Formats: sequence, structure tokens, C-alpha cells
Amino acid sequence: MKKFLITGTVVTLVLAGFVSLFASASPDGLESVLLTGCETTDGEITGGSCVLQAAGEHEIGGAFADYGMSFLDNEILGASLAGILGALFTLAASTGLFWLLARGRKAPETADDGTA
Repeated sequence: MKKFLITGTVVTLVLAGFVSLFASASPDGLESVLLTGCETTDGEITGGSCVLQAAGEHEIGGAFADYGMSFLDNEILGASLAGILGALFTLAASTGLFWLLARGRKAPETADDGTA
């Protein structure tokens, strides 16, 4: 079982690092709706009127803003590393949650009073 879990984790990390390179640069559904009414060029608003014009920079910002690593100049390495770290954070959070849930569900002890 341990070998299976380790293999699964390694495969997940390799896929996360590779598949994240193919993530779409196009805006997602929410961003597309917020851009309705604006004209854009290279992802920048150049004219028109839309809701997204009132938006500022990321409030929190952080290393994972815009599906990359803000402190890396290499876009490919940043996207790959963001995928790997995202998978690790998800794995850690889900493992912690399952561990907490399993701790709460102990098997009931059976009374063995010696009678048959």
C-alpha cells in the first residue's frame, strides 16, 4: 500500500508539473463576463466600458497570482512549479482532512468477558 501511495504521489507531481504548461492563457468564464463591453489587446483593456475596469491589482497578490510564480522570470518554470506546489498543497490539505475525519471514527471496542 505504501509503494502504491508513493507512486501515485510521484505520478501526480510529474503530471502537475507537465500538464500545467498547457493551461489556457484565455480568460476563464468569470473573467470573460467581466470583460463584456471592453476592447482588449494582449490581455490589456484598451477601450470600451466593462466591470473589470474598476478592478485593481490582486488584493492579496502572492506567489501564485495568474497561475505562475511571481518571483520567477521564466514563465515555463513558473507555471510548472505552480502546478507542482498546487498539487502538494492540495495533497497536504486533503491528507490532513482525511486524517482528522479518520481520528473521529474509531472502531468500537468489543467487550470480551470470556463467555461463549
